[in-house]
Order: sequence, then structure tokens, then C-alpha cells
Amino acid sequence: MIAICIVTYNQEQYIAQAIESVQMQQCNEPFRIYIGDDASIDNTQAICETYAAHDKRIIYIRRKKNIGLTNNTIELYRQIISDGCEYIAMLDGDDYWIDKHKLKLQIDYIRIHPEVGFVHTNGSTSLNSNRWTFGQREGVYGLDSVGFANCTVLFRTNLLSKKLLDDIEEQHFLWLDYPLYGVFYQYTKWAYLPQKTAIWREHTSVSNPPKAEDIIRLGMERCRMWKWLDDMFPGEVGYSPKEAMDYIYERRLNLIYTFDNKEFVTEGLLTDYHPYCWKQRLKLLGLKHKHFYYILQKCIKIFAHSKKKL
Repeated sequence: MIAICIVTYNQEQYIAQAIESVQMQQCNEPFRIYIGDDASIDNTQAICETYAAHDKRIIYIRRKKNIGLTNNTIELYRQIISDGCEYIAMLDGDDYWIDKHKLKLQIDYIRIHPEVGFVHTNGSTSLNSNRWTFGQREGVYGLDSVGFANCTVLFRTNLLSKKLLDDIEEQHFLWLDYPLYGVFYQYTKWAYLPQKTAIWREHTSVSNPPKAEDIIRLGMERCRMWKWLDDMFPGEVGYSPKEAMDYIYERRLNLIYTFDNKEFVTEGLLTDYHPYCWKQRLKLLGLKHKHFYYILQKCIKIFAHSKKKL
């Protein structure tokens, strides 16, 4: 049995398309659609209840109060584990699948590769563009740098344990996929399939905030997750305080350029990180004029390339 895990909150514009993209799946393996509604205050509840009334495969669970993205997902996982489902496929309520054979492709692959516990596919952030963004080398691989979209993921339920879910819940992370899949990376092989199976709507969300201050906090949260993974698997995830500091600082400099707002420096969003490395100093100098910034970027790349040759 496959469990499709859909978490949603105030997604009345998108949830119907998400549900229908699962219902269209042609797969020999039976599946259930678990929908965790985090106490939506729009029309999401009515839409989900209508679909559930006409499809016995849909298990609609509405939270009595808003508990947040991470806890909502964890509670769905606990229900899925209790129901004995062997696999979990992820789909956020504002995303959708575009390949009716998505589940079959992944199940067929994972069954003939017992060493694989996690399968993701290609996908796009926009149906109207050719920017398919979730590419990774085809086949089986382990610990390596990887990009994925949550709406393309399927994994074995036995990768989840009560202790793991309890530990993550105690951390109060803003979102779940990064730390959870980071743990999976230590325990199983991953596989990528090149078929384009899903659309990730890249609009305002927890992981894609519109405000510069929230983007900075997002980067800091990623570093906190990174540190948590390093505590669990020392030396295995490439974490160091310096690397984390550089990541945050680089992110802030990019925001100053993107938002064309040098006030971030005086507001203390940058001044707590010292010393500045030569590359960061050059970037800061280039903020006055965007054309100069681009030239500096080119010079930095050329200098770095020359340094490697030496």
C-alpha cells in the first residue's frame, strides 16, 4: 500500500488539482490519499470533504487548531505508519503531478532495487517553461550533493521511526523535508528518475518567503538543521561553524544586491559576522553600482580559476 501524504493550509485555489493529479494515477499497487488540513480558514475544508465523500481512498484529517507545517506532516506520518502503509509519496497541497504513471515508475524501480529507500524524479517550477530544475544523475547514489523537489519524492515507510519523528518534533523546525531526508541519506541509497512527473509551484511559502528579513531567517534555519544533522552524524554532513557563517553572510550580501538596500549593513544584519573574507569585501564594494558588481563577479571567478591552476 502506498500512502500519498498531502499537507495543506489555506490552499483553496490549488488543493483540487493536487487531489485529482493523484486520483489519475495508474498503478498496480493500491494507494490511499492522506490529507492533513492544518485548520484552514478558507474553502479548503469544503473542497477536501467533497472529494473524500466520493472517493473512499481519501482519508481527510482536519486539525482542531493550527499546529504548523512540520507537526502537521509528522502527525500524518504517524497515522500512515499506524495504518501499515509500505511506501509514502509526498505532495504538498499547492503542487501537483503531471504524469499518470508517476507512482508506477517509482514503485517498479524501488522493488527491483532493494538497496534503494528513496526515489525522486525530474520536475519543473513552471509548466510554461523548459526550466526543469530537479535534475540529478540517473541511477543509484548515496551521500552526495543533491537537489530534489518534495512533490517528486517517494520513500519506504520503514525509514521513519518513532524516535526520529519525536526528535525532529522537539526541534520545532519550520519545515521537515531537509532534516528528515538528511537522516535518510545516512541509512539508504537514493535514486533519481529523469521522467518529468510533477510541478512545484514556486510562490510565497515557508520555504520561499518574499521579505528579505524572512529569507535571512530561512538561511539561519537551514544552518540550524545542518548543525542538528552534524550532531547526529558527526563529520558526515560537511558542517562547520565557519561554513555556516559563510553561508549566512553570502546570503545576506546577495539580498543587499537583490533588494538594492544597503541599509541591511547598518541594521546589524551583516555586522555580526567578522572578519570579512576578500571575496565578500569585493562584493560589498560593488553594491553601489550593479554593473560594477557584475564585473567584480567575473573577476572573482577568473581569479579563483587562476588560483586553482597555481
